Amino acid sequence: YASGNTFTFNFGQKPFKYAPPQGYLPMNSATVRPETVITRPDQYVGIVTYTGNSSSQTIGGLNMSPDLVWLKSRSHTYDHYLTDTVRGATKSLRSNTVADEDTLTQGLTAFTSNGFSVGNEGQFNNTGRTMVAWCWRAGGSKGTFNVDGVGYASAAAAGLTGTNHATLIGASVGTKQGFSIIQYQGGGNNVTTVSHGLLQAPQFMIIKNMDDGDDWTCYHEGAGNSNYLTLNSTAAATDGTMFNDTTPTSTVFTLGAAPGSDYHNRANRSGYDYIGYLWHDVPGLQKFGSYIGNGDNDGTFVEVGFRPALIWLKRNGEGDWRIWDTTRDPVNVCDNKLYANKSNAETGSSDTNEIDILSNGFK
Repeated sequence: YASGNTFTFNFGQKPFKYAPPQGYLPMNSATVRPETVITRPDQYVGIVTYTGNSSSQTIGGLNMSPDLVWLKSRSHTYDHYLTDTVRGATKSLRSNTVADEDTLTQGLTAFTSNGFSVGNEGQFNNTGRTMVAWCWRAGGSKGTFNVDGVGYASAAAAGLTGTNHATLIGASVGTKQGFSIIQYQGGGNNVTTVSHGLLQAPQFMIIKNMDDGDDWTCYHEGAGNSNYLTLNSTAAATDGTMFNDTTPTSTVFTLGAAPGSDYHNRANRSGYDYIGYLWHDVPGLQKFGSYIGNGDNDGTFVEVGFRPALIWLKRNGEGDWRIWDTTRDPVNVCDNKLYANKSNAETGSSDTNEIDILSNGFK
């Protein structure tokens, strides 16, 4: 700005008099917006709430058939339960504990075309208990190995192969939505690669030993390939050989060797079965990243490119895994949170000024 000078701006009201310099483009929706944007994210991710009845009920309202249902009581101190179509409807794991897989015949009993059914298991359906379920669509469940709605009898037929590859047990892969569920057997003393089926490298991975009481292991690109996070703990990102100091690729992720009972290798113990949930960025659907806090009431703005329906937040240092969503808290300020690492009931209005969920991110 210079006092006394006149400036002329062209905001698109007339064509450029001269072509933009090489390597530059005019700023408009065609050049700023990614080429491929998910216009119906509700076909891949959905959130439902319901109240238990201590009998059985079918929960609908989703615009897809989910392959992963993560369920938690809002009103009471109950565990988080994760159930997926790869392991089967009655098989559950709990994110806030180290417990191995449970078989609950009256927990989540079936996946439906627009939701799921629950039986009379108390932590899924106790009378008067308010519940929330976060749901994701992967590749369906027509076969043992599933990619984009097509079922295959073998991993090879589904294109899930690689060198030094873990034995795959089952899979459900959605390439468009960047989400896959992979069940595999640990490789023990061998550095092991696991095919994930996605078209680009996963940026966030959650892995659990189904057979033993090991911690949940997480990879996040913001923490780097030499560190891991623990879903059932407040622990800071920890240096270790869990991922063999190797960044996932567009075809595989890598696990370090597991000599003896080294806790750094709890995702790759010989003879144990594991389940992994893997995601990468998809414009208009999901975004993974990191930011630096400013310690101010007018907090850091984090742009994701769309209005998020679900927000997970974990400090790289010690701290809880906090979960907000716009179904439980449709109006700003968003204060109602749950913790992936705790069985605590939902905290609400006493925790004021937590986050605002905005049209293109959160603050």
